[in-house]
Amino acid sequence: MPSSYTSSFRLNIQAPGDNLNTWGTILNNGVFQLLEDALAGAVTQALSGSLTLSSVNGATDQARCLALNITSGTGGTITAPGVKKLYFVRNAASGAVIVTTGAGATASFAAGEVGFCYSPDGINFYRTTVTTAFGGAILTGVGTPSAATDAATKGYVDGVAFTMAAGALPGQGGNAGKALITDGTTASWGIPVLTTSNLTDYASDQAAKTATATKLAIAFAAAL
Repeated sequence: MPSSYTSSFRLNIQAPGDNLNTWGTILNNGVFQLLEDALAGAVTQALSGSLTLSSVNGATDQARCLALNITSGTGGTITAPGVKKLYFVRNAASGAVIVTTGAGATASFAAGEVGFCYSPDGINFYRTTVTTAFGGAILTGVGTPSAATDAATKGYVDGVAFTMAAGALPGQGGNAGKALITDGTTASWGIPVLTTSNLTDYASDQAAKTATATKLAIAFAAAL
């Protein structure tokens, strides 16, 4: 009975009685070495265009490796065999790298991204994503943003806001507990005092309320 091979890693399954006196060599080269490739091996190369991963039963190939390490190039599409498989992808190319089986959903990695993608069915590839639900946790260690879509720290935003308004907004030093107020021309720190002159419609508002109250009082008196 001839040997067969596993579906995802293409490892050699020797039939009982086969390969007399060579069984150990086939086991070492067709199973153990290939398992090491599957757990720690990498396809390391530049990519500009397309790459179809080699796939061989019982022998070294590209598709079996764990990592796809794209070191340079303009990016492109990597086509893997249509089997269940997990890949760790590093994209150091200048453009996106897309992992696909040639059918179904694809996993795309932008320039500079590192992450995992997985095909659970040998058709679709899905990449890992970071959840946006932090459950109240505070995100720390964020670097200085350089792109419009980058995250920014509170300190960075505060600093940029006051730097951009330099000359229009007064400095914060020594002004703890004060509020920023303006006279319509110049902003300054102070403790605002609320007076009726601050409310331009205060007088008319009070007059309207007084008139309404007077009418109600007359109506109640007439009813009695």
